[in-house]
Amino acid sequence: MSSLQPKTPPLKVSTGWVELEALEEPTVIVTFKGYAPVLKVRVRQTGLDYLMYLSAKSIAEGLEPLRAKNAGHFAELCFRIRKQSEDQFAPYEIQPLGR
Repeated sequence: MSSLQPKTPPLKVSTGWVELEALEEPTVIVTFKGYAPVLKVRVRQTGLDYLMYLSAKSIAEGLEPLRAKNAGHFAELCFRIRKQSEDQFAPYEIQPLGR
């Protein structure tokens, strides 16, 4: 189990843009549903750190081109994210940001 789980709260994304910086490579934590991939991120507006769950397909589709341009790494990626609507299953939108 990752040491991040008890210390770092999960990121809650809504329809407003949130600017993030990935702090390290993804890790896996244990949840009530089993293992879950997470990425430790820092919210640029507040400087606070969170865990961002990576299991949604739309998150993978949005992050994968950015990771590929970053030599295959997540660490130091800067991007913004939001949900397309308030619907629980709405896809996420991801856009790159400069450092």
